[in-house]
This record gives sequence, C-alpha cells and structure tokens, in this order.
Amino acid sequence: MKFFNYLLKIDRRIIYIVVGLLVMFPLIKPLGLGVTSGPRARTLFEAIDAIPAGKTILISVDFDPSSMPELYPMLAAVMRHAFAKDLKVLLCGLWVTGAGLADKAATEIPPEFGKKYGEDVVFLGWKAGVDAVILGMGENIKNVYPVDYYGRPLDSLPMMNDVRQLRDIPIVFAISAGTPGYQDWLLYAQSRYGMRVGAGVTAVSAADAYPYLQTGQMTGLLAGMKGGAEYEVLVQKAGYSKAYMPAVAAMDSQSLAHVIILLLVIVGNVAYFATRKRGA
Repeated sequence: MKFFNYLLKIDRRIIYIVVGLLVMFPLIKPLGLGVTSGPRARTLFEAIDAIPAGKTILISVDFDPSSMPELYPMLAAVMRHAFAKDLKVLLCGLWVTGAGLADKAATEIPPEFGKKYGEDVVFLGWKAGVDAVILGMGENIKNVYPVDYYGRPLDSLPMMNDVRQLRDIPIVFAISAGTPGYQDWLLYAQSRYGMRVGAGVTAVSAADAYPYLQTGQMTGLLAGMKGGAEYEVLVQKAGYSKAYMPAVAAMDSQSLAHVIILLLVIVGNVAYFATRKRGA
C-alpha cells in the first residue's frame, strides 16, 4: 500500500519532465512508430513515380506559416521524390503568404540532389486572381508569369522551354490549408484541361476532400501530419532519400505522449482505488 500512496504523491513536475523528454526524443531521432502508408498516400506516390524522367510536375503552395508544421513536410517529401526520379518541379502559389515557404523549399531542397534553379526547379511566385491565373496558365504560362518570383524572365530559364501550358504538365500537387486551394485546381485545371490533381490538406480539412477522392476526381490525398509522414516513409523505403523526416518525428512524438498519458491514467486509477479500498 505504501507503493500506491507514493504513486499518488509523485510531484507533477516529475511527470512533466518525463513527458517532455519523451516528446523531445523522437524529434531528434525519428523512430517510425506505427507509421504505415495508406492507400491515399500510395496512390499519389505511384502516380508521381510513374511519370517519365525529364517531365515536370506542378506544386501549388497554398498555405501559410501557421499551417507549416502540417503541410511543409508534404512539400519537401514530394519535391525529394520528384528530384530522385529526375523530374522537374514548377512551384507556384494561390496564397501570397505561401511565397516565403515555396522560396525556402526551392532554395534548400534541390542542392540535396545536385539540381539547379532554372534547369530543374522554377518558382513562379504569386499572382492575384485565382480563376484567371489557373485558366491563363492553361493557355500560356508565360503570359501569366512573364518573370519568376526572383524577377528573371521565364524565357531565360531552360526548364520553361518545354513547359508552355498546363497540358505539358502530367500532375499538379495542391497543398492547401483552405480556400483557394485544391478545389480551384479541380474546378479549372482538371475540368477544362484534364489535368490530374493530387492534394495535401490539414487534418481538419480532410473530410471535405474525401468526396473528390472517392469519385476519382482527385489522384491521391495526404491528410495532415500523418499524411506527410506516410509519404516520407514511402520515399525512404523506395531509397529515394535519407533526409530527416519531420512529419514522422512529429508523429512519433505524439504517439509517445499519448502512450505515457494513458499509462499515467491507468496507474493513477489503480493507485486511487487500491488506497480507497484500504481506507474503507
């Protein structure tokens, strides 16, 4: 009984320290606890994996820094997959707040694979007018974006010689934290130009995206942190990258936190009822 009394009197600061250490450890060294790839992530992975080398995929960065922990890992994982397959990446955005995040990805990720800006990756930037931008890209990308995000004429970038309109691009991956986002790409790019659309969304938005997936309008879906972790695992299992996996690390951290909380609840209840019975 003394043992149960001791459990009930553990200083809460000790509990906070234990939980804190368990949360921090996977962020330093991901463990991959229970992260398996579901059919939605695998569909997107297989669609990109099947694209012939030398082709270009389009990634629309439609989120802001507040959604970065959930959505940026998706952006990084898909770009790493594309570069490992020798695909080219064209970045754009329907959110002005996503420009800095796309710039970060365009700057940091290509050097991992020896890729060069202008030849293997181009960031178009942001333009106002969602429907006009997508429809304009469907006809002629250079009419909508005469220069890229950095002010360089598209005519001076070798990669853009083979990419003139949306029909030259096999798939767009729209990473969306809200509206505008993947729905606009489905409405304008897919309906009018027959473009395949994959999506990455926050966990709370996933329910709204499932109907498009079930009807076959959408090619794959990454939902929340778990979706990003699933894609990271697919990329690493295929041997395409050995980079740090932030989404997997976050899922590990969350899983360990849940486990320790459940154990503490169980231990606390056992100790409470044991001491209560003795007192009665």
